[in-house]
Amino acid sequence: MFPENLPPVITWILFCVSVLLVLYGGVRLTRSGDMIAEKTGIDKAWIGLVIISIATTLPELVTSISSICLVKEPDLAAGNCFGSMAFNLLLLTFMDLFGNRRLARGEINRGLLLSAGLFLFLLLIIQFSMFSLRFHWLPHLSIGQVDISSLFIIVVYFLATRLIFTYGREDVSFSEPIVDELSYADYTLRRSLLLYLMAAFCVLVGGVLLAKTANTIAIDTGIGQTFIGSTVVGMTTSLPEMVVAFTAVRMGALEMVLGNVLGANLFNLIIVALCDMLYPQSVLLTAIDLNHSVTIILVMLMTIVVLLGHFFPPRKKMLSLGWDSLSLFFLYGVGVTLLYKLKI
Repeated sequence: MFPENLPPVITWILFCVSVLLVLYGGVRLTRSGDMIAEKTGIDKAWIGLVIISIATTLPELVTSISSICLVKEPDLAAGNCFGSMAFNLLLLTFMDLFGNRRLARGEINRGLLLSAGLFLFLLLIIQFSMFSLRFHWLPHLSIGQVDISSLFIIVVYFLATRLIFTYGREDVSFSEPIVDELSYADYTLRRSLLLYLMAAFCVLVGGVLLAKTANTIAIDTGIGQTFIGSTVVGMTTSLPEMVVAFTAVRMGALEMVLGNVLGANLFNLIIVALCDMLYPQSVLLTAIDLNHSVTIILVMLMTIVVLLGHFFPPRKKMLSLGWDSLSLFFLYGVGVTLLYKLKI
């Protein structure tokens, strides 16, 4: 458990150490994921969606579970998950900012697009459930204190991973040309997996420490927990995804970037479901502030922009950004500003 009442200087030193751990682990995580994809022949979209995204989402998992079980703050837990989703989608702008090209229509695993649709559907269910439970629009379906939507999220997550794996095997032509240029002949699959576990451990330790120190620094400002969870903690726990996205873009593994972002967001929904199961007082969606709807709607709009950007790719760019990347920046800025104005 993170010690309380540390001197500000020590807190900042720990914060910097955690950033270095996440940076190191994130780079190694991307490389080891690429090795595993090469050694096993598994599609990179599936590697990004499952293998890498689970590792990069460990800080969100630990932070949210701690918020529920230790400090009994459901708003901080939910804000962390929803805020991380929005920031993860913003990372897709790295394809424009640091990449030399964008994914064409035929290069994207169809399972990724279907999973994005399932992700939107789950967000709609969460949004509807929040209001339905408060205003009794429909009879409440639950198993004990666990809302039925939480169980549905878990089922859909495994369906999404299955879709990615299935389409990745069928559409081998979707593999990116850069993969043929990468060679890890000196690395065995066993060594690649060991490097992955070591990198995941660095990300876990650094990410948890990062979230704790950032939360300590942020609370001193007196801003509301929903804002802290959705912005400061959400951003800091998403730093592993940011490092992976930057490294993968520089490597040319663009489908891995998209898979990691979408996989991390789907896994964040799993974390919401787990928090619901572990929260002892009531159904989680009835305990959190309705103003979380701002972040949920923001994530939905940003996901729609990402899908539209695939089907209607930008022909011109402004400041090296296509219309979809500019829209993501605009939506995220509006969402954060609104949360700050609400100060919830």
